[in-house]
Amino acid sequence: MLPGMRRQSFPDVLAVLLLAAAWPSAGLAGEQGGGAAEILERGQRLFQQGDTAGALRAFDEAGRADPKDARAPYLRGVALEKKGDAAGAVAAYRQAIARRADFAEAHNNLGALLQSRGDAAGASVELEAAIQAKPDYAEAQYNLGIARDTLGKKPEAVAAYREAVRLRPGDGSYRLNLGAALRRVGDVEGALGAMREATRLSPKDPVAWADLGMILSDKKAYDDAQQALERSTKLKPEFALAWNRLGRVELKRGRIPASLEAQQRARKLEPKNAAFAADLCRALFEAKDAARAVAECRAAVALDPANPLARYELGKALVAKGDCAAAQAELGKFRALPGVKPEAKVQAEAIARSCAAPGQGK
Repeated sequence: MLPGMRRQSFPDVLAVLLLAAAWPSAGLAGEQGGGAAEILERGQRLFQQGDTAGALRAFDEAGRADPKDARAPYLRGVALEKKGDAAGAVAAYRQAIARRADFAEAHNNLGALLQSRGDAAGASVELEAAIQAKPDYAEAQYNLGIARDTLGKKPEAVAAYREAVRLRPGDGSYRLNLGAALRRVGDVEGALGAMREATRLSPKDPVAWADLGMILSDKKAYDDAQQALERSTKLKPEFALAWNRLGRVELKRGRIPASLEAQQRARKLEPKNAAFAADLCRALFEAKDAARAVAECRAAVALDPANPLARYELGKALVAKGDCAAAQAELGKFRALPGVKPEAKVQAEAIARSCAAPGQGK
């Protein structure tokens, strides 16, 4: 996950056009073997009917009938992905590309598959090749944005998402990813516009409403943020992240009971999420329930010892309980965490000094 985002705001790259891409036309390879084309059609029918094993046999037969036809290994790759054989699918897509270097769909699917296997750099190479072969390939631009995001190339990711939106302006998921990418480069106004358009295009998408709520909160439009996040939770009551964000917004609105209710929902839905436990700790601290706040923050620290919010809020809650030695230890651990800003370290040190251990005096 990128900093500040506990999720990825866009759809899983594995799902992008692996099966929905248009089948390559008959012109992709020579038709010396009319029989090979017929076998491919039979394999395609079997695949669409759910007979993956039969489809694979047909694609293998077609490949033997015409060893120069790139379609057979490409379709074999699609079928192997359906079967769950990622390594086999990678080999099949590479074989298709070896037979036809400008096979855009094969480059796209290989790129998406490499991304899912943790090779974002390799994915970028394949997706750029797909776009070079087919400049108006919106799906490849969208996938390229995902790969560049993973590589930390934020401005380049924005550029890829913008092109995907230009090519397919009616796709809400493209707007959603563009909005998330714009937020990451600090363009809050641009992100807000993209997210509003995403919710217009996909009004039943809970992720779009949750992301809109997050950006409205960035702009301190807390009432509007609350409405967007409530809509997200109504569309998907089990959406833990939307409940968590709603809890944060309610806390900023000064509605502590509502914040507690939302954070407790998030915590119940994802009990192993350290960030949610830390946010519930913070809400409990604001509710002046120091004992429960300490328990939740200790749970958060147990789940993720490097979570700065958990360490910081635990220190505050221990101060509230009067456990100064433990508070000072936790706040010291917070200050030692990598990435903690100097001003946060100063604030933590001041909180630690505010609590005097027995016999020390204030």
